[in-house]
Amino acid sequence: MSLMSDKSFKMKMRDVETAFKYRRFPYPKRSVELIALLAISCTFFLFMHTNKLNSRLKEMEMKLQPSEFSALGLTGSNHLDGPKPEDINTLHGTYQYLKSTGQLATLNTHLLNNTRKADIDVIFFNRAAKVGSEALLELFNSLEKFHGIYVEREGLRKKTKRQFKKWEQRQLARRISELDEGTVYIEHVNWIDFEEFDLPKPIYINMVRDPVERVISWYFYARGAYKNAIEYKKDTDRPIRPESWYKKDFNLCVRSGDPECQYVPFTVKDFVGNFKRQSLFYCGHHDDCMPFNSPAAVQMAKEHVERDYAVVGSWEDTNITLSVFEKYIPRFFNGAKTVFEIHNDKITNRNKNKRKPKVDPDVKAMIRKNFTHEYEFYYFCKQRLYKQYLAANLKELQAHGLLD
Repeated sequence: MSLMSDKSFKMKMRDVETAFKYRRFPYPKRSVELIALLAISCTFFLFMHTNKLNSRLKEMEMKLQPSEFSALGLTGSNHLDGPKPEDINTLHGTYQYLKSTGQLATLNTHLLNNTRKADIDVIFFNRAAKVGSEALLELFNSLEKFHGIYVEREGLRKKTKRQFKKWEQRQLARRISELDEGTVYIEHVNWIDFEEFDLPKPIYINMVRDPVERVISWYFYARGAYKNAIEYKKDTDRPIRPESWYKKDFNLCVRSGDPECQYVPFTVKDFVGNFKRQSLFYCGHHDDCMPFNSPAAVQMAKEHVERDYAVVGSWEDTNITLSVFEKYIPRFFNGAKTVFEIHNDKITNRNKNKRKPKVDPDVKAMIRKNFTHEYEFYYFCKQRLYKQYLAANLKELQAHGLLD
């Protein structure tokens, strides 16, 4: 082997050794271009995905911020074992809280009355399911005869739908905005933003109920003769359920993990329709309103109540609710307490399930753990109701020594 050949061989060996040492293997030109293109594409994809995620997080963060209206100044304490006398979730507890924080002096019925914000003298009762809306309907029927209001019954005949498309919301909003003054429109439907469609705002009202009691009530209502007679009248081809379904025990349903009695937080689809989302009726038709027990959905619902609803009452506080209705919406509710007393049996017994079996306390406790944010919304509405009542009746209550 010549000297030049030997040198050439050594140089080649050194090049191979260097290549292995630093892993510098040559690639064809097109392969390098392909790798560069893939790298750029991946980088762009990650950028877009991260940017979208960041925007989404900011949106959720905004929805979880305290309401800018903050008319209550109260905190939703979650005493899920039931209200106690000293709790903020009672009238007396709310009074003590407002007194201790100096807010009693600033109570003002005008500021707490959203009726003044309505553009038309029409009530929009987008009744939540299983809150006693049938009883309020019966009260309206009596008030209709008592002092000249008109109950529009078209919405009562409509099939319930969880969410409306934008055109459906606009159509219903336009229908309500065209009603005559003094009309009450009632339908199982979520909150609608009339301002979004440049339409005059009605007077919003609704009712709330203990979240767990609501879902229990729905469970037995769904199996009742009243509801099934209505459903089969609407759809005679509807298949008849087996006898075992009608006789299913709720306690066993929960304890056994039956999908019908599982209320899983953040679920969107339900195994069986159960109206567990009380806040949905106040949140609206946005996709973020759908996840069950969602803090974002509850926050939106609270803002809509505080901004738009004249009164959100509760049959758990009948006298307080009727007093607030009379004070804040007198055009429709003047004399409501008197009419209620006269027609008490007819109002309170309408659609009442008198055969509802007893549900064990431990079963209620099991369910209650999954309704934390729904309870937050429920207590928020109750506290707002108490504050409206106190603002309207504070001097009289203090004069009779009913609060201190």
